Amino acid sequence: MLKIERKKWLLAMVASFSILGCSSDKANKAEQVTLPPIPPVQQQFNYQTIIDKAISDAVPGIVLLVETPDNKFLGAAGLADIETQAPMQIYHVMPSGSAGKKLTALLTVLFEQEGLLNLDDKIHNFLDAEILAQIENSDNITIRQLLNHTAGVFDYLDETTADNFYNAVLASDPQQLKLDQFALTFALNKPAYSSPGETFNYSNTGYLLIGLILDKLLAEHHSVAIRNRILEPLGMHSSFYGGIEMQFGDIVSGYFKDDIVGTFNTKPFYESIGFADAPLRSNVEDLALLLRNIVAVDSSLSEDVRARFFEPESIVKINESTEYGLGIFKEKLNNKTVYHHGGLEAGYTTANIFIDDTQTSITAFFNCGLDVQCEAESDQVIHAILDNELK
Repeated sequence: MLKIERKKWLLAMVASFSILGCSSDKANKAEQVTLPPIPPVQQQFNYQTIIDKAISDAVPGIVLLVETPDNKFLGAAGLADIETQAPMQIYHVMPSGSAGKKLTALLTVLFEQEGLLNLDDKIHNFLDAEILAQIENSDNITIRQLLNHTAGVFDYLDETTADNFYNAVLASDPQQLKLDQFALTFALNKPAYSSPGETFNYSNTGYLLIGLILDKLLAEHHSVAIRNRILEPLGMHSSFYGGIEMQFGDIVSGYFKDDIVGTFNTKPFYESIGFADAPLRSNVEDLALLLRNIVAVDSSLSEDVRARFFEPESIVKINESTEYGLGIFKEKLNNKTVYHHGGLEAGYTTANIFIDDTQTSITAFFNCGLDVQCEAESDQVIHAILDNELK
């Protein structure tokens, strides 16, 4: 069964906010969670009916794209904003969470193609000595290990440090731009999970370090290169880098629901946060386009670029059916190869899936996230659709 990224939240922090007011951007920490059983699929499968029926107190709005070589469904249901009652639209943009890690990985691979770096370069060749001195095993960590989570680097959203990180976020001005260095502070001088290359330990910190390496190579923020080398060439015209490219678009409201203090619009803090471990704001079509270009043969990216994501040196075996490359999971489901990496944020849930055997894209956005009911209901929608497409 497909597993979707899950992130841990500190519910106690919600009490710091007024109803539908400011909110926090909680943990990016990925876990593997087995989803609930899929109900029997109706003989006449109707995507619009599925998402219409899924709208509830827990799930305000949904945008869904299901595209095959022969057919395309693009639909929306529910509300983009509870207060104004504005309807969700097919073009609406949301934070994609860790589904955006593939964007950071792609820029890194493109830089390798240009001769600016090698995936097996040690990070001490790029980062400042002050940072390196505060990261265990920094002399032996490679760029590739950061990208496939085998560096052993302490996660800034580890359960032992997440409180401190989110206290700092909540205490800050919501309009203050927060980039990689802000989050990295909470991972410095912490013990490594393992020696470099030893085992898979999902760590968002690795992607923060990649962001800083790219900045160093460019002598400017890497969002500029992402726009010039990826977003514009691929035609991702509705996408932009979180926080730093607010002038390129707006995100819809996202809702986190707590039984004690009510429902919160989490949009304000997301507008000013731009971390390389979750950089992308996009619509469903753009996010589907990004994944497809990385993993599908019919791509505007070169074969050399695409091969780097899942070559033997990059791929990590997680279990009997699941592997991880550079920012993307690869899983065998019903004897079909499925590529995916979702995102779960406070107020936003993203599924981003590509079935290789049938060349099918499934991308879904929900403007809720991290409360139990939203997770359960969004999981059911995603897996009902996936089950139908895997038949």
